[in-house]
Amino acid sequence: MSSPVPLHLPLLLGLLAAQPAAAAAPLTLARAIALALERSPALIPLEAELARARAQAQGASLLLQSNPELSAAAGPRLRTEGRSLDLGLGVSQRLEIFGQRGARREAAQALVEASEARLQARRVELAAKVREAFARTLAAEQVALLAQDAQTLAIQALTAAEERLSAGAASRLEVNTARVEAGRAAREQTRAYQRQSSTLSELRLLLGLQADEEVRLDGSLQPGKTPELSLQALLAQALRQRADLRAAQAEVTAAQAERDLAAREALPSPRIGATYSREEDAQIIQGTLAVDLPVFNRNQAARGVGTARVAETERQREALERAAHAEVRLALTRYQAAEKAVSIFGEDALIALQENLELATEGYRAGKMDFLELLVIRRETLDARRDYIEALEELGSAQAQLQRVIGSIQ
Repeated sequence: MSSPVPLHLPLLLGLLAAQPAAAAAPLTLARAIALALERSPALIPLEAELARARAQAQGASLLLQSNPELSAAAGPRLRTEGRSLDLGLGVSQRLEIFGQRGARREAAQALVEASEARLQARRVELAAKVREAFARTLAAEQVALLAQDAQTLAIQALTAAEERLSAGAASRLEVNTARVEAGRAAREQTRAYQRQSSTLSELRLLLGLQADEEVRLDGSLQPGKTPELSLQALLAQALRQRADLRAAQAEVTAAQAERDLAAREALPSPRIGATYSREEDAQIIQGTLAVDLPVFNRNQAARGVGTARVAETERQREALERAAHAEVRLALTRYQAAEKAVSIFGEDALIALQENLELATEGYRAGKMDFLELLVIRRETLDARRDYIEALEELGSAQAQLQRVIGSIQ
């Protein structure tokens, strides 16, 4: 009696033969996230926004926002006795004495904080996408191995059916059925390889890798030990570290400062200066003071816009906080359901199913089992293993979502 072909052996031999002399370093999940954060074009606009906000904050910190104004006058003084040249020079500077600079600096710094928080939020989102893509790729690799196992088992069953037909212990119907099953297994194997290639391409795209760069994942779909997850603890963590919530609060602070600035700019801003003039034989030096009279334009438009902007940002912050609560609850529910689904598939049960399949194949070869029984056991075993891989993939995706909604990048 010939021994069955070891599972995974043909695929492993093929992979080893296809390895280049200098194989690429294994790609861990941590390394994949670092590559995405370093290379992703999705971060470029937010990084540019942050640079602009910092430049504006630097401008807002200037002690004097306007430059000095220089004026000059010259002209003849006409008299009956003759003419003379009169000259006049003046310089003046606008001063902000009602806290405009402080409000302007506060608004600009708040906008910097909002830009930093939005950039961090996008980084967290990108890390979650990498986690999901990493889990999908690992699952696709496992499905490809499973498809290879299915192909190996189908070939074994076909060989056994042909041997039994030659010995007169099986019918042509069994052989034809086994041949159809082998064809189905080959088709599923092709689909599995296509999905593996597709998920790997998606991961390459997220990491900014070239199409010809080899990627060899170093990771496992097997769940590690997770701490007890409390909804209240997760909600507190989300409110404490979610970057989009910090950005929303910074927008509120900036809007309030801009409203205060608009109110203070409605107050008179004095201009102080000095003038020098020469008239006939006299030289005149004077100090000057000019004050705007807010009679008609009291900055009503900017004050109204500022008030509306404060109301808008406060409502957006409140809505985002409500959405964060809902997202944490949904993500936790999804994670707990996925974790429960994985726990249903015990390793011992999967090993027992695999042993049953190998025993059934040998039993059919020895004539102790008919082909339909073998077919049922084979399909049940492969379906159970495939369901387990899908459950692990869903758990990885749910974990990525949970980390995203609480604002964790690690």
